[in-house]
Amino acid sequence: MAYLQAWMSTVPLLVALLVVLYLPGLLVLRAADVRRNLSIGVAPAVTCGLVGVGGIVLDLLGVPWNLGSFLATTLAACGLVLGYRAVLRRSGRDHLPIGGEIATTRWTARQRLVVIAALVVAVLFHWVPILIAVDPYFPSALSDPMFHYNGINAVMNTGNASIFGAMDWNYGLRVLDVIYPSVWHALAALVAPSTGVVGVAHVLSYLVTPVIFLVGMACLGAEVFPLRRLMTALTPLVAAGFVAFPDYMTVGKGFWPNALALALFPGLLALAVAVVLDIARGRLDRNAVRYGGSIMILLAGTAGLVLAHPTFVFTPLWVGAPAILVLLVRLLQRLWQVWPRGRVLALSVVSASVLAALLVAVGMHPQVQAALSRPVSGEWEDLVARLSSTIMLWPASRDVLVLLALATFYGSVTLLGALVAARDHRARWALAAWIMQTLLILGTYFPLPLLSSISGIWYSDVYRLFAVQVVFLPLLMSIALGALWSGLRTGEMDGGTAVDRPWIPAPLHRLAGRGPARAGVAVFVIIHLALGAYLSQFSAYAPAAPSIGEREIIGSEEELELLRDLDDLVPEGSVILGDSLSGVGYAPAVSDANSVFTQVSVRSLDLDGNYLTENFANIHEDPTVCSLIRHYGITHYYQDDPLQYEGEQRQLELPGLYDVDTSTGFTEVASAGDATLWSIDVCGEVEPRTDWWDEEWRADAVVDGDTG
Repeated sequence: MAYLQAWMSTVPLLVALLVVLYLPGLLVLRAADVRRNLSIGVAPAVTCGLVGVGGIVLDLLGVPWNLGSFLATTLAACGLVLGYRAVLRRSGRDHLPIGGEIATTRWTARQRLVVIAALVVAVLFHWVPILIAVDPYFPSALSDPMFHYNGINAVMNTGNASIFGAMDWNYGLRVLDVIYPSVWHALAALVAPSTGVVGVAHVLSYLVTPVIFLVGMACLGAEVFPLRRLMTALTPLVAAGFVAFPDYMTVGKGFWPNALALALFPGLLALAVAVVLDIARGRLDRNAVRYGGSIMILLAGTAGLVLAHPTFVFTPLWVGAPAILVLLVRLLQRLWQVWPRGRVLALSVVSASVLAALLVAVGMHPQVQAALSRPVSGEWEDLVARLSSTIMLWPASRDVLVLLALATFYGSVTLLGALVAARDHRARWALAAWIMQTLLILGTYFPLPLLSSISGIWYSDVYRLFAVQVVFLPLLMSIALGALWSGLRTGEMDGGTAVDRPWIPAPLHRLAGRGPARAGVAVFVIIHLALGAYLSQFSAYAPAAPSIGEREIIGSEEELELLRDLDDLVPEGSVILGDSLSGVGYAPAVSDANSVFTQVSVRSLDLDGNYLTENFANIHEDPTVCSLIRHYGITHYYQDDPLQYEGEQRQLELPGLYDVDTSTGFTEVASAGDATLWSIDVCGEVEPRTDWWDEEWRADAVVDGDTG
């Protein structure tokens, strides 16, 4: 509990981030008359849509990104929605909210408390290990977080939150146009204190992301099973027990924008289910304005999802392909009955041609081609281990008996859920999505034609695919567990008969709903959560613990204090040169000092930066080095012992930044352990540039390709 007090100091950041993520979306959705529980689930996605689109528009208008401009963006969106409501009031008599009424029976106070309690338990299941193991103010030693810390810092310094320019500054000395998702960074920048980037990044990723995901799962469970109230509590509780998401993605790997996008997915799915059911009931046909409003709200949430991480656009298309195909077929069947057949055939041909053209265009994109061309890494070895991992979404053991036991434990519940979902028209899409995602996982594990190539879009990374499956597998398992708990009963919804308690295989009729079955459900949930906690301890939380030592980026507590004290050690606006993995890459995140390199990798187009990584050690003999030092206002050099990072020796990759002769032409400013901060005197007096964050002069290189 050593870090609990530090986490307590982040409570204002936690509250601020929850308000920023939920309030703007809720204002827009409630103004659009979206049903309340749907609004709660999809609000973060709509907020991210406002952030993503607003960041682009504000950048085009030359307006800086800050709380004021974001508030103006939100108010503008609310104004547009209120205009839609004014038109809606004059267009018909349908006064039901978007998504309709979820059920004719109201929730009791006890049912609400059960759902809230389940959500609290699920959230704490993720929070408690983090509060114990992770220091909120200690920089993560993983490769991606350094980039993201400095991405927040870039947004704060430039006022640019656009996907088309916010991250331009993270690639060395040369600033060139980069397309990189910046919604996550823009959200953090709204509440981050000037030197508190690390803390706000950790609160957003480690604490807020699980809340968004689990609340979305609860809303999705309520939407798929409107009269099975137990499912609303079971779905987030079961989802919390899987290692793959969110903690492995956020804490264990540092894929923070990707994790935010996936956390938005369940809430958006809940809205999609509601809109599709509205269409199926014919309600939206009777009111074209409401139909348009429903589609626009769905698109707003989708924009938030895609702008949070554009590669995520492929996930809903892949897992939703069966449902989309069924909807298109039903639409054509309906049109066949009311339109002339020639018109239906023409529409079918045109639609198929457009769809084929889009698929070809996307498939021919160079990045998609590169993804599809990834080497097939799957093999037919460890068959039992890989199949059991596919079932339980994590590699748990090497012991065959343990694997078979776990596969049986999870597989039996999943199979029962699949059988029940196949009989339920509201849940069949979830079964189809689970099957589609399972195919991708198998295509990653084994060399399967076409599937192995398609999995390349997700980097052929089975853990990323596991993370997505955490959205669908808990739904199937909740169906099974809910059926065993509740037994059989029918109820009424929307004026017709609806199944309150699901279909159950005949052999389970006598058992379902009785004490032994309920005890079995409780035991399953407890074991599932315990197993998830055990596996997460090693795969997610251990890598996120503060990493200090001679083989780590931060060599000592004293070195971290040195970095935090840079504001007092160097003049304002100073630029420091050094390998980012010497620790200086964290400097902009913990101080107001600037670092030349702000991520682990170097960029080939950064000619000036690359020249220094190769030749800075020759500063006493090479006049070009001093020309670059003076041009960019680089005032200091950060020296530390080299690391081996991901199997590579850094002094071999960046030879110019190591073995520098500092005996003459350098003055020691401070040191901590093996790290030393030097002022660069050999090039004469170097003035810090006051326009470091001006991209115009940093777009062109001083050296040419031949010189470098």
